Formats: sequence, C-alpha cells, structure tokens
Amino acid sequence: MFDNDETLIENFEEWYEKMAELIHTENEFLSRHHYELPIKQKVFKSIKYYYVKKFAANEKNEPKKRTGFNKIPKEIMDSIKEDLIYQFNKDATFKPAETYEAFKKEDNPLIKKSYKNQYYQMKNKLYTNNVNGKE
Repeated sequence: MFDNDETLIENFEEWYEKMAELIHTENEFLSRHHYELPIKQKVFKSIKYYYVKKFAANEKNEPKKRTGFNKIPKEIMDSIKEDLIYQFNKDATFKPAETYEAFKKEDNPLIKKSYKNQYYQMKNKLYTNNVNGKE
C-alpha cells in the first residue's frame, strides 16, 4: 500500500517467479476452460485493487469518536415535560415552535432542542397509545 508503482511491480515480479509452478498449473486449468486472458495481468490487477486500494480505503474509514452530549439539568427537563403535558391536554395539535416561545426563559439552543425532542417523543407516545386504545 505504501510502495510506489515501481516497487510494487518489482515485488510482484519476485512473487510471481516464486509461485511460477503454481501459476503455471492454474494457467493450464484456465486454458482448458477457455479463459484466454493472461493470468499474470489479472493477478496483478487483483493485487493492486483488492489489497492496495481496499486496504487504504479501510484505513481512512476509522470509526468516528462520539462527542459528549450537553446534558440539560433535570429541573429544566421536568419543567419541559410539565409544559408539554399541559399543552397536549389543552390542544393535542399544537406546534412546539409556538409553545416554546411562551416557555423559554433564556436564550439557550440546548433547551430549544430538548423541548422539541420531548415534544416528538410525547407526541409519538400519545399517538401510539391512542391507536392501541390506551389513554
């Protein structure tokens, strides 16, 4: 993978000579089965593609490190839930963008995200309960 093309070709030629007997046997088998392309060329392309390019691609795709979440204090989350329960009881078709404006106490994007997240969780729970006949 880290070799240049010249080094790769030299190493391939060296390997090919060491494996000459096995390659000759395989070449005869392929000829009997009407495979006419030169085996040397196919093996080299295979090595170059599968072992060099695929290996390099896998090296680059390292798993991403997860970043920590900024936790919202429990008191604020409880307040969000209480407000949403109140809003759902008042009008189940409300939009969180409208009720959030009345709820917000400070300009904090984390609270807005949490508020909307809680809304969708509660909405889905209420929808599931209503469909299943639970209230």
